Amino acid sequence: MQKYKAISIFFFLIFLTPQPAGAAADYRVEQKDTLWEIALKFHMDLQEIINGNPQIENPDLIFPGEIIIIPGQGKKIAIPQMDDYENELMRLANEKRREFRLKPLSVDLKLNAAAQKKSLDMMKLQYLSHNSPTYGNPTEMLRNQQISFLTVKENIGAGYKTADEMFDAWMNSAVHRENILNKKATHFGSGYIQGGLHGHYWTLFIVEKNKGG
Repeated sequence: MQKYKAISIFFFLIFLTPQPAGAAADYRVEQKDTLWEIALKFHMDLQEIINGNPQIENPDLIFPGEIIIIPGQGKKIAIPQMDDYENELMRLANEKRREFRLKPLSVDLKLNAAAQKKSLDMMKLQYLSHNSPTYGNPTEMLRNQQISFLTVKENIGAGYKTADEMFDAWMNSAVHRENILNKKATHFGSGYIQGGLHGHYWTLFIVEKNKGG
């Protein structure tokens, strides 16, 4: 049976060094991590991770490079190098923009976090739409995340296994292509989640911001 693939638009492997029970480990947040995903990696309950990290003011908002305490996991964690799907997607977008002599877009970590949330939401609730049952439409979502912007475009997709496959599908769609090559766009953020009904979920926010914003 052919794997489901769809797109839409809008204007582990972990190695642990044995340690005494009760010890804690430091984990550095990767580009596509959420606390929910980190809990899954370590076979822990999300609330355990939250309780072990009182320094995190908003559990729904963590950033790459941030240190998360993993209770009861020892002191050393080695994580093999993994392909960064989100970075690759953004690299492809900027490479294509350069072909058309357009200014490359700047990565916005808040947009990345929002895109990750949207992809996770689509995976968990089994939908593919710009109108999220949880966050509303992209404009509402970004405003609620306190992200400043003038305009926002959203490309989403499901079922595509790699960033190259997803990007090619978007470039073969007139509206998705127009979003990626938007002359007024200044920033972007991407989110990729693996799992769920269709296996792979993608979100790309492309926004125009005020200068300095």
